[in-house]
Amino acid sequence: MESTIYSRFKELVKNDPDHPAVIDERSCVNYAGLDRLVDSLISRFPSFIPARVGIVMDHSVEMIGSILAVIKSGAAFVAVEPDFPPERLTTFLIENGVDFVITQEKYAGLVRDFTRLIITSEVFIDPALHPLPDRSQANRPAYIMYTSTPDGFPLGVAVGNSQVIHFAEAFRRTYNISGDDILLQFSACIMNIFIQEVFGALLNGAALAIPSASTRNNLEALVRFIDSQYVTVISGFPYLMMELDNLEALPMTVRLLISGGDVLHAASVSHLLEQVTVYNTYGPAEATVSVTCCCCTPDSVLPDGSFPIGKPMNGTDVMILDDDLREVAPGAEGEICLIGDGLADYYTGDHRGDLQPFAVISDGRRVFRTGDIGRQLPDGNYAYLRHKDSEVNILGKRVVTGEVERAMKKSDEVDDCVVVHYVDEQGAAYLVAYVVPKSRSFRLSWVKNRMAQYLPSYMIPEFFVLLKALPTDAAGAVNPKALPVVLKDGKAV
Repeated sequence: MESTIYSRFKELVKNDPDHPAVIDERSCVNYAGLDRLVDSLISRFPSFIPARVGIVMDHSVEMIGSILAVIKSGAAFVAVEPDFPPERLTTFLIENGVDFVITQEKYAGLVRDFTRLIITSEVFIDPALHPLPDRSQANRPAYIMYTSTPDGFPLGVAVGNSQVIHFAEAFRRTYNISGDDILLQFSACIMNIFIQEVFGALLNGAALAIPSASTRNNLEALVRFIDSQYVTVISGFPYLMMELDNLEALPMTVRLLISGGDVLHAASVSHLLEQVTVYNTYGPAEATVSVTCCCCTPDSVLPDGSFPIGKPMNGTDVMILDDDLREVAPGAEGEICLIGDGLADYYTGDHRGDLQPFAVISDGRRVFRTGDIGRQLPDGNYAYLRHKDSEVNILGKRVVTGEVERAMKKSDEVDDCVVVHYVDEQGAAYLVAYVVPKSRSFRLSWVKNRMAQYLPSYMIPEFFVLLKALPTDAAGAVNPKALPVVLKDGKAV
């Protein structure tokens, strides 16, 4: 029978039950203890055989136990950060039809519209509880990851057990992950790097170290946590790599850094390359996590100062295709398309509509169109160039500018607007909103407060420019080249 996430985890429980599994700032649980926690949580589920379960929790031992419990029950987990704007959080959970939500008392009000399982940091482990049946199946979704349509509407990506197993094995082989490793859990649960951190550790016999939110947001505290917990592998977005690069030295135990989610510039890791191995990776949520990787060296830097995204790492093929899904000439630009076993099953939510990024090419294979433009280099590596649509990464998180514009227009203060992204001197993207106010009494604070009901803070533009009218071209469309450019030096906070 084909392995599932839980069956693979159970093998590790049997092989080395006393090995540390998850460490947070309050407690440490071994593989056997985590397995007992899983059964204890399932025994409290308000639904006997759920299909989808929301998780709104602080990152902790209990959160990881809840994730595994949902998977063992045969359901898919739908994880959302507690600091998500309330309307955004509720909408996503409703659209994905969760049977109930696992949460903590302090977040119970956020999910009052749902059946709730409220757990504490002291989950009672019943020693008399017999192991519960494993209802997970390889061909069923394990989780639904938050993403959005090209127009910026919320969307879920359903990823199956088999895809996660497939990725975890490739992750182990590529980075030599073993029981000697301790992986840092740094990323938000709505990002696919979170999947890499959690299952890259727990499906390969390694340990997962989880800092608190306050520690994650303070670089000095984070470095102390990494040092004290003997972390060996850190995954993160380029902005994290840039912060680590500014340190005098990394903790001695760190052996590997894995960057993903955005373009990695050589200037962001110049000091790190002198200390540890650094990989640059690429992969959308629809491909589970990453599908390519490049070991970064001074010799691999491209003319624009960035690193290639590398070569396929997990059996997923990469092709550069034109708009008619035909391969372009070697070295030519085209759309990065993915083929293989690691691709997601389907989309969920009310806005999946006519979205059809999955297609079938001439040889009958299913291909995912990423919407990203790239090319293959002479040495076989691939280079990411840009995205076709109005999409950008802010602090490692995907932002579609159309969604920001729609949220801004919900305010009675705004007559028209357009949001544009620029890149600062450090290579980091930032948003600028160009606004046509409805009246002279325009109040920016009112607009931003209204936007905060729908958008997380990283999606609210850093700069706002008031205009009498938006410049247009001959066809009547907004002409971004005619907008005044707002510069940022890369050091502003």
